[in-house]
Amino acid sequence: MALVDDLREVRFAGFPIRPPFLAMTTAAWLVCLLVFSAASWVDIVRNNPGAPYLPVLLGWTRGMAPWLILFPLVFKLGARHANSRPRETLTSALTAGVISMTAVAAYAAIAFSIGTDRSPVQTLIDFGLQAFLWDIVFYVVTFLLGRQMRPTIDPRAYRSPEFGSLAVKSSGRVEYVPVRDILGATAQGNYIALHLADRDVLHRTTMAQLEHALTDAGFVRIHRSHLVNPACISIARSRGESFRIVELTNGTQLPVSDRYRNEVRDQLDQRVIA
Repeated sequence: MALVDDLREVRFAGFPIRPPFLAMTTAAWLVCLLVFSAASWVDIVRNNPGAPYLPVLLGWTRGMAPWLILFPLVFKLGARHANSRPRETLTSALTAGVISMTAVAAYAAIAFSIGTDRSPVQTLIDFGLQAFLWDIVFYVVTFLLGRQMRPTIDPRAYRSPEFGSLAVKSSGRVEYVPVRDILGATAQGNYIALHLADRDVLHRTTMAQLEHALTDAGFVRIHRSHLVNPACISIARSRGESFRIVELTNGTQLPVSDRYRNEVRDQLDQRVIA
């Protein structure tokens, strides 16, 4: 399923969840917290001079707590789709958005019903949709920032992909791997394993960038984590009418996801001459 692929591989985006990245998203969270709590406090003071700021700050802290987790995850999801097709990006963004907003609403219903005589359901009804408009704005802005801040493809890295080579940096050296020698590729963390006839080579890039560079060479996506040259597929294993696994000429077996199954079938059908 596409959703399962998205959730499983969001951790493969180009911004790993490490202290510097978490510090950046936490700082953004703090800025939003201070701005919104201060704005709310100013509105309260207009009608109630002398109202303390601390209760307002604590209320906003409780309300924005989920975004300590959602900011980095949504940012990474946006980065993951920096170079994806618009339709694929929109599908993932909407699916993840529905899940995120559902989680935020469930958290708010429980967190703000504690210590009151209201049930979580009644609390959610009292809030209404308007209370979550800023959460929707946070999600959209964070996702778009993730897409914009992903490093763009350096055109110098890929020249004439059909006949050129990929510059693979490893252990203080650069290996130039001819595109014609690449059978397929698999995402492995922050690297891509390039499957050659007799070995695998790790290349530091993203699947979206590699797909963009190798499309003209005939490579096709078969899974969120896998890219292949259809001419190098020797066996396609199926269940019923659907391809499930393809085997490359070097024996490597790769799964085919539902999202790309029809495209794989079309590519293989084009190779049949009789």
